[in-house]
Amino acid sequence: MTTRYRKKLVAVIALSFLSFTSPLLLIRSAGAESVSAQKASSKEISSLIQKLKSNDEREIDAAIEKLIKIGEPAIPALTEALQDKNSLVGRSAAEVLAKIGPPAIPALAKGLKNSDPFVRIISASALERIRAEAKTAVPLLVPALKDSEARVRSSAASALGSLGAEAKTAVPQLIPLLKDSDANVRFTATSALGKIGTEAKMAVPQLIPLLKDFKAYVRGSAASALESIGAEAKTVVPQLIPLLKDSDASVRFSAASALKKIGAEAKTVVPQLVPLLKDSDAKMRSSAAFVLGSIAAEAKTTVPQLIPLLQDSQADVRISVASALGDIGVEAKTAVPQLIPLLQDSQADVRISATEALGNIGAEAKAAVPQLIPLLKDSNPVVPSRAASALGKIGAEAKAAVPQLIPLLQDSQADVRSSATYALESIALSLQEKAKTLTSAELNQAVSNLESALKILAEPKADSQTTIANLRAYLSILKAEQNARLFNVITQNQWVAATIIYLIFFPSLWFAILRLRPLWLLRINDALKPYEFKLPETWGGAPVRIRDLTFISFFIYRPRVLDFWVSAHIETVREQFAQRNTVKSHATYIPVSFELDEKKLPQLRGQDLPAIFTKKRICLLIWGEGGIGKTSIACQIADWAMEPDKTQRLCKHLMIPILIEEELDSKVAAGKNPFFEAIRGQLKSITNHPTPIAEELLQKLLQQRRILVIVDHFSEMAETTKKEIDPNAADFPINALIVTSRLDSTMGKANKNTLHPLRIEGSELSAFMEKYLDKLGKLNLFNGSQFHYACGDLAKLLEEIRIQGRSTTVLFAKLYADVLVAKMEGNKSGNLPENIPDLMLSYLNELNRDMVENKLTDITVHEDAKLLAWECLRLTYRPASTKIPDAINALSVFNSQDVDRRFNYLQEKLHLIQTNVPSKENVRFVLDPVAEYLAGLHLVDIYGEDESKWRDFLIDADFQNSPEAIKGFMLAVRDCYLAKIPGAKDTDFLQQEITSRYNITIAVPLQSPQAVSPG
Repeated sequence: MTTRYRKKLVAVIALSFLSFTSPLLLIRSAGAESVSAQKASSKEISSLIQKLKSNDEREIDAAIEKLIKIGEPAIPALTEALQDKNSLVGRSAAEVLAKIGPPAIPALAKGLKNSDPFVRIISASALERIRAEAKTAVPLLVPALKDSEARVRSSAASALGSLGAEAKTAVPQLIPLLKDSDANVRFTATSALGKIGTEAKMAVPQLIPLLKDFKAYVRGSAASALESIGAEAKTVVPQLIPLLKDSDASVRFSAASALKKIGAEAKTVVPQLVPLLKDSDAKMRSSAAFVLGSIAAEAKTTVPQLIPLLQDSQADVRISVASALGDIGVEAKTAVPQLIPLLQDSQADVRISATEALGNIGAEAKAAVPQLIPLLKDSNPVVPSRAASALGKIGAEAKAAVPQLIPLLQDSQADVRSSATYALESIALSLQEKAKTLTSAELNQAVSNLESALKILAEPKADSQTTIANLRAYLSILKAEQNARLFNVITQNQWVAATIIYLIFFPSLWFAILRLRPLWLLRINDALKPYEFKLPETWGGAPVRIRDLTFISFFIYRPRVLDFWVSAHIETVREQFAQRNTVKSHATYIPVSFELDEKKLPQLRGQDLPAIFTKKRICLLIWGEGGIGKTSIACQIADWAMEPDKTQRLCKHLMIPILIEEELDSKVAAGKNPFFEAIRGQLKSITNHPTPIAEELLQKLLQQRRILVIVDHFSEMAETTKKEIDPNAADFPINALIVTSRLDSTMGKANKNTLHPLRIEGSELSAFMEKYLDKLGKLNLFNGSQFHYACGDLAKLLEEIRIQGRSTTVLFAKLYADVLVAKMEGNKSGNLPENIPDLMLSYLNELNRDMVENKLTDITVHEDAKLLAWECLRLTYRPASTKIPDAINALSVFNSQDVDRRFNYLQEKLHLIQTNVPSKENVRFVLDPVAEYLAGLHLVDIYGEDESKWRDFLIDADFQNSPEAIKGFMLAVRDCYLAKIPGAKDTDFLQQEITSRYNITIAVPLQSPQAVSPG
């Protein structure tokens, strides 16, 4: 063990020992100190007494504290110390005895008899500090009142004064001191009598002469003593008046306070006070007003003289005058106009005094209500409370303030809440007393306001249950008056009453049905539709609907009704929507990265869209090349719109998705909108409704976004159809629209949001494949190396697409994965496809693989599918629908036998094509890119290497309206030519023409290791 390590170990042990023993040492030390406090020896006490002589203040303070702790055992020594020649020791000893308390009274009483005046003084002072606990010392203090030393007499009087009424027996002995030659003695004696209070009333005659004492503080003390004695001193009022002009401010204040305390009994001095209101000294003016306020109503004759002082330059004067007018009360009502400006005074105390004055004047101060209301929000914390109280005192005349008082019931300050509660209760009481004099408007407003106040007071934090009970009682009286008036109106005006009942009955009925059975409103509305009549020609001949007369029109299409209608059909809609071939073929949704309004996001989630779907008008364009997943995203959004869980839904209400895939029928009835009629037909089909949906109902469902219309492959539709789907049109009925298109320019300048699925980059391909296979439940078919090789094969297959600068679409990856799964499960023989055209044929083989009954050969399926695909693209070079007879005729070109069976085989067995609903007259391919490649394979089969035929084909392509819209098909033709024509090269005529016409950039192929597919 090293020396350094040993030192560390010793330090750790020492610290551990100290951590355990320190509390024990502290306890022991505290215990020892306690024992020493209780069992201090006389030697120790003497030592502490000696330390009181020290010049070190800290040492003296420490000794005093220890002696106080020792307490009663130290009293004898401290008694001796009182007489020490060192005055510092005596004072310190007296301080300790005062702290020891009642046990020290005998020692201090002994000190009062000491021959040394200083000892007697400090003993009296110590007794004063013991105060009420020293009441037993009164008999001991009384003799000291006759001490030869003035300071002793003063201290004894002060000590007795500290005892208050307990010292009443000493009053006869204190009275002589009022004539003492020493001013300080006279002062302490008057002060003591004042503290004794009414029990010292016998001293009033002897106190009066002191009001003229040459010492100001004696005069002031005498006035204060008379104030404390109160009404018993009414005989001294004439002697107090001159003191209002005293040169000393404190004397003037004491005299004013005394007169105010005496109150109405001082009314005889009113004539002497009036001149003082004009005194040049502001304090005198203030004091005079102060006293007049105490005299209250008896001073009402002075109101005219008080009013001008409300404009005094001194705030103290304005405060005193306003308070005086308030004390006078209703008799000061003439001062209201002059009090109102003070509510805006810059001094908060002035505003407070004016507010209180107006409140005391009561209902006669109603003119001040508009100016009092803003004070409820005053910045000073006191003003709002006083303003509320004032409004309460004004009563019913302050009813206009009730709306502003109600919020104060929840104020953070308790006094504001209390004042607001008082005010509302007072105003309510006054209103119910005057209920019969209120106008109907005032009565209705009062009822409404009180109901609002009760709602707040009924909350758990309400301050007073009594107030709630009172307000309810007052409110009942006011409502009773309301009902009485209504009854009178009804009995006196029967036609008016009938009209009112009519106007109330039907709306009330419909409202009740709206809350309880919303869908009944639609049924009642339908039942009333036939009942219409025309007014006489003399009245204009206008048609009148019973639905309008009963007001049901205002209720039938409320959001609640529409939501219930949607909810009633949503389960059927979910089932029917999921059975659509398009939806089933796009059911396996794998999130990919995308751009939402040019903001790139890693994957599409429901929570990314509420900002769009809470708008009043929704127009979402999903654009990108064929097979990139536009329709899958649209179907996924439709699922989110129907989501039962509100937290996962696109918006608060459910939406019914309507999928429009076919060209619109232009042969609808005159005046009908083809797009609207297509939606109407789809809605009837998807809800299994027995009859077509009423146009008015459908229009409201569309306007209020209860129907989500999805227009799929818009860019491939005919121009006539596109013109009908124009969100910019003034009469466009749809407020929730999703459009999928290959072009980002679709919808023109319409106000829209855009969603663009992004290509699957090489680094993302394996992750996508893994997610897709996992969702199919087939990922377990592959080990690590097999999955790696599979992704490598797919990357090679898609290399030509990448070289052309095209996207690796979701569809190609899914189709390859489906073929690969079949291969791994042993359901596919031969090699995996090496190019996109072969992938499409392999896809057809997979669809045909599991067919048993009346199965067609793969070759037959290939030829029929290619013929039918070209029929769907022949006119526009875009995947579109074709009429069923035309499709069957196209199939007969290849083989005229069993044409209907072969057509139905592609539709009903393979689900490669689907009939458009609701017309069921047209047919189209479920997957557009599959149609494009199969059509391309058909053209390669019939044109081969014939350059003249390809030239004609390209000329026809040039006549198409949108080269960008047909680009996907042209690139598919190029791929099919390269894959199926032996020796085909990029430099061949067709390849060069398509490359130049459609701006295809040929990238340099990536040099990567060749992956070998697992056998």
